[in-house]
Amino acid sequence: MCFFITSLNQIMEVKRNTKMQLLLSLLIMCLLHVHPTLSGGYLLSEYRALLSIKSSITDDPQSALSTWNTSTSHCTWSGITCHPSRRRVTILDLSDLRLSGTLSPDLAHLRFLSNLCVASNQLSGAIPAELSSLSALRVLNLSDNRFNGRFPSQLSLLKNLQVLDLYDNDLTGDLPLAVTQMPNLRHLHLGRNFFSGGIPSQFGQWKFLEYLDVSNNELGGPIPQEIGNLTNLRELYIGQYPNMYEGGIPPEIGNLSELVRFEANGCLNLSSESFPSQLSLLKNLQALDLSHNRMTGDLPLAVTQMPNLRHLNLGGNYFSGRITPQFGQWKFLEYLDVSNNELGGPIPQEIGNLTNLRELYIGNLNKYEGSIPSEIGNLSELVIFEASDCNLSGEIPPEIGNLVSLKSLDLWYNVFTGEIPPEIGNLVSLKSLDLSYNVFTGEIPESIGDMPELEELRLWENNFTGIIPQRLGKNGKLQLLYLSSNKLTGTLPPDMCFGNRLELLYTDGNLLSGPIPDSLGRCESLSVIRMEHNFLNGSMPRDLFGLPNLTHVLLRNNRLTGKFPISSRNVSQLRTLDISDNKIHGELPSWIWRLPDLQILNLSHNCLETLDVNLNSSQTSVSRLRIIDLHSNQLQGQLSTLTLNFQNIIPRGQPFSFFISRNKFDGTIPMSLCNATYLGALDLSHNHLTGTIPQCLIEMSTRLSMMDLGGNNLTGVIPDSFSDYPCYLQILVLNGNQLEGELPKSLAKCNKYLKVLDVGNNRIQDTFPCYLKSIDTLRVLILRANQFYGSINCLDANTTWSNLQILDLASNHFVGKFPIRDFSSWKGMIVTKNNAGQPGLRHSESSNNGKALPLPDYSSEIRVNLTLKGQELELVKVLTIYTSLDLSCNSFDGHIPAEIGEFKALYALNLSHNAFTGKIPQALGNVTALESLDLSSNKLIGEIPQQLADGLIFLSTLNLSFNQLVGKIPQNNQFTTFTESSFEGNIQLCDFPMKEKCIHEELGPSPPPSKESHWNSIDWDFLSVELGFVFGFGIFIGPLIFWKRWRKRYYKHVDDIVFKMFPRTYIRIENHRRRAYTNQGRQARRNQGGRD
Repeated sequence: MCFFITSLNQIMEVKRNTKMQLLLSLLIMCLLHVHPTLSGGYLLSEYRALLSIKSSITDDPQSALSTWNTSTSHCTWSGITCHPSRRRVTILDLSDLRLSGTLSPDLAHLRFLSNLCVASNQLSGAIPAELSSLSALRVLNLSDNRFNGRFPSQLSLLKNLQVLDLYDNDLTGDLPLAVTQMPNLRHLHLGRNFFSGGIPSQFGQWKFLEYLDVSNNELGGPIPQEIGNLTNLRELYIGQYPNMYEGGIPPEIGNLSELVRFEANGCLNLSSESFPSQLSLLKNLQALDLSHNRMTGDLPLAVTQMPNLRHLNLGGNYFSGRITPQFGQWKFLEYLDVSNNELGGPIPQEIGNLTNLRELYIGNLNKYEGSIPSEIGNLSELVIFEASDCNLSGEIPPEIGNLVSLKSLDLWYNVFTGEIPPEIGNLVSLKSLDLSYNVFTGEIPESIGDMPELEELRLWENNFTGIIPQRLGKNGKLQLLYLSSNKLTGTLPPDMCFGNRLELLYTDGNLLSGPIPDSLGRCESLSVIRMEHNFLNGSMPRDLFGLPNLTHVLLRNNRLTGKFPISSRNVSQLRTLDISDNKIHGELPSWIWRLPDLQILNLSHNCLETLDVNLNSSQTSVSRLRIIDLHSNQLQGQLSTLTLNFQNIIPRGQPFSFFISRNKFDGTIPMSLCNATYLGALDLSHNHLTGTIPQCLIEMSTRLSMMDLGGNNLTGVIPDSFSDYPCYLQILVLNGNQLEGELPKSLAKCNKYLKVLDVGNNRIQDTFPCYLKSIDTLRVLILRANQFYGSINCLDANTTWSNLQILDLASNHFVGKFPIRDFSSWKGMIVTKNNAGQPGLRHSESSNNGKALPLPDYSSEIRVNLTLKGQELELVKVLTIYTSLDLSCNSFDGHIPAEIGEFKALYALNLSHNAFTGKIPQALGNVTALESLDLSSNKLIGEIPQQLADGLIFLSTLNLSFNQLVGKIPQNNQFTTFTESSFEGNIQLCDFPMKEKCIHEELGPSPPPSKESHWNSIDWDFLSVELGFVFGFGIFIGPLIFWKRWRKRYYKHVDDIVFKMFPRTYIRIENHRRRAYTNQGRQARRNQGGRD
């Protein structure tokens, strides 16, 4: 084409040459004969415009414009329609071709163009203002692209435009007023852009408009009442977030008598009182969607006055009350959605009158009474029935079997009981059945296996018993089977492939036994297998891990034995492999490290003995591995050899967790671990590791979130090299080693994320680490069984442990008073809550040389060793709810402060083996969650407060022994379950379980004396005690004073006993007596001589 145009220009330059005029005329005639489209300049202009359009396309993945070349007439090019006689382009349709690029302004040269459609591409840039020249344009469809900027005001010149579709672009600014100057518009679609502002009142001036869509923008303000002037409007769409209008629907909406569809979902904030009754005037309305508008009150009866309704959606509001019988009077209704409201009462039986209904949604957060009415069986046209999570109860009516057109039945999360009716097998069109999270009992009916179209079956979280039906899935179409969390017994069916279409298989949480059938190894479509928490035994099928689409295998907590398959086919999709809590033994094969998508490997709690650690970069292909959990096996050998080889499989760019605790690894902690740049969690605890902690490992606190080295034989000091760049450490456990020296003060730098610090059972010698009191994130602090000393008075002020749940300072050398007087900041022990759902910490944005990674929350998985109820226990997932305070085996003194009664969430309190004095505070009875209380071996006095027995109703362990308590032991609630050992060593305690009974217990408690009779009344108890003492003393002492013979015999008898038991002592006493007697005689003689 370009060749012909160039030749024509050259000829025109020589046209004045008379000798060439004839040749010129002949040549032009030839050209026009060959290319008739060049018969006028305007055709040449169209050619250039079309080629310009092609050049503005940067990507044509379908080669849709390959026909646009000079070898053929442009009217034959794809997407182009020309006038049959004039050969002018009238239609340009390039829709749905995935074209990228921009829209050329040269389109303006296609002056006869009446229809321009480039919908469903990836065109971007601004809409060319030059399109305003296309005066003949009637249809402009630019929808589903990426056009941006504002709508050009020049397009108001398109007076003949009837259809303007700009749906799903990135246009911004106010809704364009230019469109209101297009008087002939019949179809205007501006939805799913970023238009803002309000709907202009000028939008009510069109005479012929039949379709208006401004949904899914960012519009606000009131809906203009002028919208009621669009009397020819048939479809109106104004809803979908983020549109959010002020006020309600204007009553003028009732003027739109021709309206057939009205959607205003998710854009209003209405009450039932503001529901426009004028909507009932829309007698031609067939579809009404007012869902997700926060509407309150009863379901509006005005909608029942629209006789032609076929589609009604009132879901996602706050309607209360009940579904009234009037909702059953529509003759043509095909779609009804009242789900996700607050409806109650019974489902009316009139619902069975909607015989044309095809889709019914009544569930999700509604709270009905009773069951499904049997009249539901009249809805023979019903295709979808959703009644999940709406408190339905009773049994499923057998009439449900009449719904022969039903394809989806969802009754999830209700309170249905009884057995599944066998009539459910009559649902010959059913593809999806969800009865999960109910209370169904009995066996799974065999008739379910007779459904010829069934593809998805969800029956989990019920009480089904018996075996899995052998006929299940015989139709060969079953793709999803959820039978989890029931009480199914027996073995798995021998053929579990169900026609080789099964993709998801969930049988976890049952009582299944026997082997995993070998047929699973032939299920080519299978992607997820969940069989954990059963009693399956035997070996794993050899071909199980060779399935090409397998992504997740969870077999934990069974009784599987044997070894891993030695080799496996290419399992390129496997992401999760969890076979923990079984009895797999032998070697972990090397093919596991060739799984490119493997993310989670959990083989903990097995009997594995060796690893194939001959790994190099050419043998490994894992690049997404996030967790290796091999703890609690029998793996052994030098840790340095293992970690050196694992360097090849530790991924880059995401946190990596490495758990090998409770094995038999020995040697020192290898420095090579410090090369694992993205190591996020490290657990080497409970092995046989020796040596010191590498300093570089502590320096990894800039990346490491969890480090557990407890239960080894590590020595030396803890390196004082925690980083503030920043310190991401959440959990540090060094418990049960032989570490010494001081606690590193650089731990104070970990003040943003540190949750658990456990250095118990070591040899650390230091004062209390007061610098930790400002770490507000701290939830566990364990310093027990070390050589910490001095007071902890620094906790008396400016302590910000708002999340602290466990404080264990036991078995150290702390002294002084109980320091804490203001407990108000210790929210973790004061506020009763469940922290299980507490979100994990987020990683704050940091430059960190571009190496900042998301920070996982490991605190819910931490294990803590505590002394609880007199025993050393390891608590797993301790941070979900557990709280404790242990100051035992120190030298604290003074009173136990009454403020400790504020710790209402405390589970265990141990203040034993100290020197506390005073009385037990009555406020301890307010610690209502307390299960273990130990105040033994102190110097407490007074009576046991009755408040303890009244308030501590969950107390299971109590030890008040070896104090100086007196009085009656409370005799109610948990105190009646404790033995004498809980109170021994308090000689003045009485009543059960002590052997001593309290005096006058049959009289009950005496009333307090009145003030008037206090001094005049006689205390007979006191008087009787005094008289008894005087009488007994007189009987014993009287004879010694007044009867000389008795006195001599008594003293002689005492002397004999002393001589037999303590002869040396007796001799010394006797010699002393003799010297005293001799001196007494000499003095008497001197006195006698002096008188003479």
